Amino acid sequence: MKCAACLIILAMTGIPTAEDTRPDLDELVEHLDRLYRSDDSYSEMTMTIETPNWTRTLTMKAWSRGTDRTFIRILSPARDAGMATLRIDDQMWNYLPNTNSTVRVPPSMMSGSWMGSDITNNDIVREITYEEGYTYSYLPDSAFSGDIDQGTVIIELVPRRSTAVVWSSIVIAIRLDDLIPLWERYYDSGGDLIRTITFSEVQEMGGRTIPTVMEVVPADEEGNRTNIRWTSAEFDRGVGEDTFTLRNLQSGGTG
Repeated sequence: MKCAACLIILAMTGIPTAEDTRPDLDELVEHLDRLYRSDDSYSEMTMTIETPNWTRTLTMKAWSRGTDRTFIRILSPARDAGMATLRIDDQMWNYLPNTNSTVRVPPSMMSGSWMGSDITNNDIVREITYEEGYTYSYLPDSAFSGDIDQGTVIIELVPRRSTAVVWSSIVIAIRLDDLIPLWERYYDSGGDLIRTITFSEVQEMGGRTIPTVMEVVPADEEGNRTNIRWTSAEFDRGVGEDTFTLRNLQSGGTG
């Protein structure tokens, strides 16, 4: 009764409730979709893969065009230099310079690891946006009260029947003052955690404010994690269509 009375008083006095301060959900999801995306983009990054037995760091350059073109070239270490990945729509190829061969990634391998990391081939493809591939709703802050600070909202995304993914839901915590995601958690149909992605070190790059560090931690592989750090990013610089071709993949070119 006391809670109900408080809500009535708030409504009568016009004082905003927590729900009133939340952004429009459709606009928020569109913002998340476009955080790292643009008409085209170019970025430089390092990826560090950690396991209980070894650690490996790759440097790379990446280009994208819309939501259906991605090209990534590995620059170092020397043994991996020249390896590349090309994605066009839902098709994907890897180039292996040691054997001068191009390998198409079959659908059965799309859930497999990309470059030995905790990122999958499906993550690289990711042609489906949150807005198109999921239904979404706000969750009560109390559901994750121990994991979020004041000024944070929680949304849940549930894949549509036509969206081919291995998880059953994604829960995202978003900071309200700048709409920056803090973490994403992926769950299976039984409600068990599959993996957690955390975002940190927010900076301005290419005229945008973005988290420049993303860490992926699988729930079922203790001691494994993949850390991606953006060192440079540009958006709408006019990346040419010839970047996203098999010829460029095989040539050793960098876009």
